[in-house]
Amino acid sequence: MAAPPSSDHTNNEISDGAKVGGNAYQARHMHFGGRSVGLTVVGLAAIGALTYLVVDAHANRGTGKERLSAAASRGPATASATATPSPSRSKPEASPSGPADSGAAADSEAEKAPPSPTATKAAPKAATPSTAYTGVHLYCSGWRGSGANLMARACVQITGSDAQFGTVVKNVGRSQAVVGVSLKYLYQGTAHECPQGVYRMPKIRIDPGTSWYSSLGLCSANDLTHGNFQALAQAVENPDGDAGLESSAPKYSPTAAFGTDGTPQCKSGSSSWGSCDALWPYSP
Repeated sequence: MAAPPSSDHTNNEISDGAKVGGNAYQARHMHFGGRSVGLTVVGLAAIGALTYLVVDAHANRGTGKERLSAAASRGPATASATATPSPSRSKPEASPSGPADSGAAADSEAEKAPPSPTATKAAPKAATPSTAYTGVHLYCSGWRGSGANLMARACVQITGSDAQFGTVVKNVGRSQAVVGVSLKYLYQGTAHECPQGVYRMPKIRIDPGTSWYSSLGLCSANDLTHGNFQALAQAVENPDGDAGLESSAPKYSPTAAFGTDGTPQCKSGSSSWGSCDALWPYSP
């Protein structure tokens, strides 16, 4: 068979090529079209996702505001009620009968409690009464110390040929003093008990800054015209009633005697005598 003319060959090639080319064009077109569709779908998906996110963000923001608004409208009590405190940090609630009842019980116990020793300390007893010395021919020694809180002096008062003997004790301390006192008289240098009886006072109470006077009438002697005479007194603090008066230095009144004319004379110094009124004038 004779070969076809070149034009036919060309036409066929062109036709076949056209067919092939058409298919290729369609394939390419479909390929590019698929890619376009794919890109379009991806783009639409991205736009949709972005739109969702924006819408969701707006929705959530609105919800947050609404929640805050709702929490604010409920007030602190409601908001705090929703919070659950940590057990380790929560403080135990005070029992209604705790502190109040404890305070009442303490007050009750305080009322029932016995008073302190200071509160129950007995008040000082009344001072022992006495009468200050008065009258003429009364002669006393100077004040002499008798312990830390006492001063004492011995006195004699002459009446006719008789004499009365006494002592004065002063409390120079800051509190009441309980004092023991002893009184005798000397005649011709010899100590004698008071004719009215032994004069010993174990518990005399003397307030601070005051003086106590023994009773002259409880120690008096008659007819002393035959020798010299004087009072002998002792005083010591004796709160327990067992202090020995012998521990106190004796206090002596001025030594007196009756002169040849019957007037009282007092000794001055070791040997000289003179008027008792001139030598030993009394002053409280």
